[in-house]
Amino acid sequence: MRLINFCVDNFRAISGGLENNSINFDGSNTIFIFGQNNVGKSTFLAAYEFMFSDRSPMADDFYKRSGSKSMEFELTLGVDQYDLKYIQEKQEKKVASFKEYLAENSTIRIKRTFSLSSDKTKLKVDKKDRTWNPKSQKWDDNAFGSIGLIQVFQALMPTPILIKAMPSEQEVESVVNDILASKAKLKLNETEFSELTDAQETVRKLQEKMYSPEIIRNYQSEVNNQFQKLFPDITLEIEDSDKVKWTEDKFGKKFNVSFKKQNIDGSRNTEIPSNYNSIGHGAVRSAIFSLLLMRDIAEELPRHADRKEYLILFEEPELFLYPKILKSLRELIYSVSDLNYPYQILCASHSPQMIDLAKRNSTLVRMVRSNDGTKMYQIKDEDLREAKGSSTLEDLKQAMYEVLRFNPYICESFYADEVLLVEGPTEEVIIRGILQKLNPIKDLFIVNCGTVNNMPFYQKVYRKFAIRTHVICDTDEAEIGNLDEFSNPSFTSGIQGSIYLEHLINCNSVPKTGGLLRVHATTFEVAHVHESINLILKYPNNYSQNHGKPFNANKYWLEVLEPNFNDTNIDSVPIVFYLKEIIQFSWN
Repeated sequence: MRLINFCVDNFRAISGGLENNSINFDGSNTIFIFGQNNVGKSTFLAAYEFMFSDRSPMADDFYKRSGSKSMEFELTLGVDQYDLKYIQEKQEKKVASFKEYLAENSTIRIKRTFSLSSDKTKLKVDKKDRTWNPKSQKWDDNAFGSIGLIQVFQALMPTPILIKAMPSEQEVESVVNDILASKAKLKLNETEFSELTDAQETVRKLQEKMYSPEIIRNYQSEVNNQFQKLFPDITLEIEDSDKVKWTEDKFGKKFNVSFKKQNIDGSRNTEIPSNYNSIGHGAVRSAIFSLLLMRDIAEELPRHADRKEYLILFEEPELFLYPKILKSLRELIYSVSDLNYPYQILCASHSPQMIDLAKRNSTLVRMVRSNDGTKMYQIKDEDLREAKGSSTLEDLKQAMYEVLRFNPYICESFYADEVLLVEGPTEEVIIRGILQKLNPIKDLFIVNCGTVNNMPFYQKVYRKFAIRTHVICDTDEAEIGNLDEFSNPSFTSGIQGSIYLEHLINCNSVPKTGGLLRVHATTFEVAHVHESINLILKYPNNYSQNHGKPFNANKYWLEVLEPNFNDTNIDSVPIVFYLKEIIQFSWN
């Protein structure tokens, strides 16, 4: 099965309704959740476990530890021919009833609800499983499409694999042993389980088949191919750790994972310590990810483009990593989106360096907390393509590269509460200087759009993420209309007309993502020599154009505005007055 949609409500820090706290995987293999602190990003990773297993929550798992609202989890899963074949083999009599719950697009929706109640002695958790009936358009009291969780359904769901923030040495080795043991058991179950009662020599032969040296070598090789993209001077070695191998009551093997430093020529470097404690948490977590990424090699699973066997839940992948290695890890994670790996990846991240707008088949989710609970805002390929007006995904990819060339730090803005869009470095230089002087409490991120033509795109993107957007741009001879109901100047034509239209949409959206729209008539330089500005605060007319506008803007700040910032007429300077308005702005 493939995970299509996942909804969570009233679980730990997450509340506000299933419709507000859902992640859509359709068309995406990699999803990054980011946003404000303390909004439950990592909590979302833990939520899947309550759908996958029969584990019951505790009182602390309920939102605000309250039983007033039920905890809910809802999954939409894609079902393919391999799933139906498996159900046919395991529960032939229930295949027909299961198919009745499949929608036309071969998806199935299941819901699990936990209710918290109390009797005279202790708290009680009640569980209820239901399946969506596409014909009646109602939830049936029928668990997991009538086939049961543990018996069949669990084996078809993507298996959750959590990569913790601080894994132990034992957890690294358990990854390898779990993977190899699962393959070993599968082989015995399929072919030779009856031979386990034979003589010890037969057991030895079976163990050779269970833990084929060739499979382990291939697995180790593929793991190192991925791991050494991040740490080229370290190799991972998977070694049989059992001293007593062939006993009649012990068929499985245990394996150690060791880290080995190597020289540039590939030879072993024995002078540098390379044990678990000295290698660093970042390398250990990257090793776990590499081990998991090649899991299907060890299990000899065929790769199908739309079939996903595992859901990797990666908690803050950026932890403990040097920036250069972090970039390589980001590329490795995103590469899963472009290949037929049997994985979907859900990351909770605090780092804008993990976000790449130019990557396809991936999704960004911003999580926000409000008085009404939490809400998730998701943006996908088609949203970016629509915002940029790209006809194909390749056009979109090139457009995103262009955006990142103008501003490689744009992804930092997705963590801000409010952004201010400016045309280019001229306004950016001066605004940053003013902000240093004012030192406002408001979290305001300055976005250099590179050109006025990019502004509508950014307005659409920030609307998708529910980030409030202010705009300062030039009129460029465009005619200014009347002030609108939000006290913003209106335009009906040209790029200014497009900017105004998007700003008006933002001001009327829910939540309101529009702020203030302010303009320089006709350009920044012209607006700052206006007769209304005090003489000592005007933009000097003797600056050489050969130096360029950003250079001259910096001179204007250093030589004119900063020395006179406490002048009583400083608000006559448009850029200063606009910024103060934006800082003070609130819809409340």
